[in-house]
Amino acid sequence: MDERNKRASGITMVALAVTIVVLLILAGVSISTLVGENGVVDNAKKIQNDTYYQIASEEVNQLVLEHKLTKKDETLEEFLTSKVPSRIDGVNRKDDNTLIVKKNGYEIEVEEVKAESQTLTLDVVPYVGTYDGQPHDMLTSVNVLPSDSKVEYSIDNGKTYIENIPQIINASSVSVIVKASRIGYKTETVTKTAVVNKAEGKLKLSETSGTITYPNNTAFTVSENTGTLSVSSNNNNIATASVSGNTVAVKSGTTAGKATITVTSAEASNYTAKSATYEATVNNGTISLSATPYTGTYDGKAHKALTNVSVNPSDAKLEYSINGGTYSTTMPTITNTSSFTVTVRASKAGYKTQSTTQTVKVNKANGSLSLSSYSSTITYPNSTSFTASGTGSISAWSSNTGVATVSVSGNTVTVKSIGVGSATITVKSASNTNYNEKTATYTVTVKNPTFTGDSGVGYYADTDGDGTPDGIIFEDFKKGGSGSWGGTSYTVSTVTGLKEYYISQTNYKGPFGTKNVLSARGSGNARFNVMALSDYNNSATYTFTNAKSITSGEWRVPTKIEWAAFGGELGITTSNYSGYGLKATYWSSSAYINSGGYCVGFSTGTFVNGNSYYLYPLRLARTF
Repeated sequence: MDERNKRASGITMVALAVTIVVLLILAGVSISTLVGENGVVDNAKKIQNDTYYQIASEEVNQLVLEHKLTKKDETLEEFLTSKVPSRIDGVNRKDDNTLIVKKNGYEIEVEEVKAESQTLTLDVVPYVGTYDGQPHDMLTSVNVLPSDSKVEYSIDNGKTYIENIPQIINASSVSVIVKASRIGYKTETVTKTAVVNKAEGKLKLSETSGTITYPNNTAFTVSENTGTLSVSSNNNNIATASVSGNTVAVKSGTTAGKATITVTSAEASNYTAKSATYEATVNNGTISLSATPYTGTYDGKAHKALTNVSVNPSDAKLEYSINGGTYSTTMPTITNTSSFTVTVRASKAGYKTQSTTQTVKVNKANGSLSLSSYSSTITYPNSTSFTASGTGSISAWSSNTGVATVSVSGNTVTVKSIGVGSATITVKSASNTNYNEKTATYTVTVKNPTFTGDSGVGYYADTDGDGTPDGIIFEDFKKGGSGSWGGTSYTVSTVTGLKEYYISQTNYKGPFGTKNVLSARGSGNARFNVMALSDYNNSATYTFTNAKSITSGEWRVPTKIEWAAFGGELGITTSNYSGYGLKATYWSSSAYINSGGYCVGFSTGTFVNGNSYYLYPLRLARTF
């Protein structure tokens, strides 16, 4: 109360001060100002009215404050009408939250303050159930104390309230706000959730399993479903499924096996999803396959290994293998003589792979052989040759190797004479991959080849039979003879029991002109004395002591007499010796006094006595 008195006193003082101010203003202005329109008097009246309204408001606010300071066991309206009715002119309720308080002729709006001293008891149980197609109160129980409290319900988050419990039918979850109110009590609200759970879905299949052979299909029906139908397969390679209306079509895939077809009745507004399964067993189809192998004789052409391949279905993939491991879509071919197996494999998705193995064969053709010539006559020791063309490698042999031998290089057959007579040369084209062997004959006649000339002096000599002349003949022991050169006489003795000789080359061009070449055959005594065509050891020079005994196989340093026979028989002069490739001076093997030796001097046309320490080249001689 002391606080209220202080506030009331404060308000009175304010009113007094305002009054004084007004009086002073009135006293200080002119009469015209006081009484004119919007003059001081008029304005003062307005100020006074505002001031009185302010005073009234202050007093009402003071009462509101006093109510707040109480125990709050009653509303503001109850406080004004029961506790301080003398301090106001009256009170009316504008709405639940606003009061109109009358004071000193003014109407003051204030906010209603509800009593908070008593608490309502509100117990609510929501409905929880499963969809059955029937309406149900969202709240199965609502208990409130005091029992005469006003109970209201909202399902739009408090925007609107109704006094009847709302109902629920379809599967859902709905929040319900329950509000209980009573004057003198604090309003209570409780939010509960009413739930209608979905009922279990329904689904029935006409069949639960089936067997299909690719590419066939099957179907079954669905009934009593509570939702939209859908289907799926756990292995689309084995089987796929589709639904149209209440019919499920099952299509066989390309892979054999078992597939689970799941039919689902989708979740609906009031029902859960429901699934059922159908087990589809898929077997592969069977391919029909046959093949005919190629068999023939080699003709140099490539042939398909299989002359005919029949397959059903016709679009099956055909692959071929000649080793049973590696397959190709290209059919193998056979050209050369051979025999091998070909496996043809037919495959197609959805079908069992089929294969068949066939033997392919090409037989050898008859061989062929042609000779460029079929006979010849040759003179010993000459050779002849001819060409052989055949389907295989060429070989040859002689019927009489004492008359002729034979050798083959590529397609060239060379016949070499050995002795007088006839021989048959058999030529063979060997059997090979594609041809049988073939033979042909060649007849060779060898004439007597013996050298029958009166003298062999001046002929070239092939002493080692390698085909290259290596000396010039300057003495013929069959003819004999004598002469003199450089002041030295010589005699060529005769010898019997001689070897046979033949012209191995004609018109050989050497240092002593173009001459025939003689070669030896058989056994017997040497007929000729031969001087080398070139100096010993590349024209190196030697002392007599070193030179006289030098040999090289059957080659030796010639004597003084042999050098004289060489110069005399071949007509060597001081003017022509160099043209024969001869040096001016050569050692002989004939000794002179004081350890010296004789030298042949072609530049002087004489023999000279050489001291042992003189250096001259060597040219060797031998019998042949």
